[in-house]
Amino acid sequence: MSEGAGPEPAPGASDSSRASLFEALNRCIAARRADGRSLAVFLIDAGLIGCIDAVWGYQFGDAVRSRMAGLLRTEVLRADDIVAELGREEIACVLSTVDSSDVALLAAEKCLRALNAPMWMGDEEIYARPAIGVAMCPEHGEEPESLLQQAKSACLAARSLPSAIALHAQEDTDAEASNLARASRLRAAVSAEALGLLFQPQYDLRAGTIMGVESHLCWGEGEMEIVPAAEAFAAAESGGLVNELITSVLNRALRNCSEFRYSAGLDLRISVNLPARLLLLPELPDTVERALRTWSLRPGRLMLEIGEIPVLNEKPLAQQTLARLKEIGVKLSMDDTAMTLSSLFRLATLPFHEIKIDLSEARDLFGQPKSDRILQSLIELAHQLRLDIAVLGVPDEAAIGRLKELGCDYVQADFKGPPVDPAGFVDRHAG
Repeated sequence: MSEGAGPEPAPGASDSSRASLFEALNRCIAARRADGRSLAVFLIDAGLIGCIDAVWGYQFGDAVRSRMAGLLRTEVLRADDIVAELGREEIACVLSTVDSSDVALLAAEKCLRALNAPMWMGDEEIYARPAIGVAMCPEHGEEPESLLQQAKSACLAARSLPSAIALHAQEDTDAEASNLARASRLRAAVSAEALGLLFQPQYDLRAGTIMGVESHLCWGEGEMEIVPAAEAFAAAESGGLVNELITSVLNRALRNCSEFRYSAGLDLRISVNLPARLLLLPELPDTVERALRTWSLRPGRLMLEIGEIPVLNEKPLAQQTLARLKEIGVKLSMDDTAMTLSSLFRLATLPFHEIKIDLSEARDLFGQPKSDRILQSLIELAHQLRLDIAVLGVPDEAAIGRLKELGCDYVQADFKGPPVDPAGFVDRHAG
């Protein structure tokens, strides 16, 4: 698309409907049965069309999609290959003959190079950033519906790969089915308030005592499975139950914090994990304040551990929510296992009280001189910003000793025992 170009004409008759695509693909499959050769089906996720629709309008979205289909025809595919625009952001291609899956993958790379060329929307340079899933016939089946489904499954897997290209593998399809089933069960558990809480102690290295406890969402019967907060709240969002889950988690965590104080004599800080996107809920501070009043707890007894920190970038509402939570007196911890440089810079502007570091990602490097210097630098940076630093995934007592020497404030240590239910926590730590 040239600079300043308006919408291009709609694609011609060669861009088949879904039914026409199936008919053409059936003919290709029949021809390959006859000659014993293979064909390849590509499912290309354009990924950008919805954004263009929202920013510039549907006509421009149509133009970009048509441009992409045109690039595939003119720069990659042959005359007897097929291009079909399946959905708003999906393009299917059929390579009518191909010698092997390796050749098909090379063709997919050529498609990416063509589609990743810059396009212009007025003065704005944009990139499609597509992903491609590949299915082979007869290797992966001989039915059009099945081949497209397998290419779609591979395309979902391709989104998480640096190459943005994936060949269908049955384990990917099985994983997608398993993930869908799990999400459905988790959504039902959220709706039925069937999620429980497990608790893991946090140790103050300066005082040598338990100073807090982190709460973990869990589900299941018998040995409970810990559910990451991001996963639980994603399930809640899909069922329209976010506020209900926030309220339930906060009240149960604070109730147990109160119980630990009265039953075990443990006046502990309690941590609750929340994805950063929940900071976009303007009612969150009021929900937190109500829960604290209900259980007559000082705000400083509650630590909110915020993950997915990059979500906060350029989100004034999220930053306002953090400021309001700080005004209430709640403690805030940056719990971002994929901490980026931008996350570190934001420490100077956001009202956090603590940074969490997970050693389990680099246990084999811990204790080496250069690694110690890096960790010590992080600890010193945190302290210069008047932040505490908490380390989880600590492997043993020797590591605790080394962290204390480096100036670390708090640790969570799996080797001291897994997270347990409230009764188990009282039994283990009372007195």
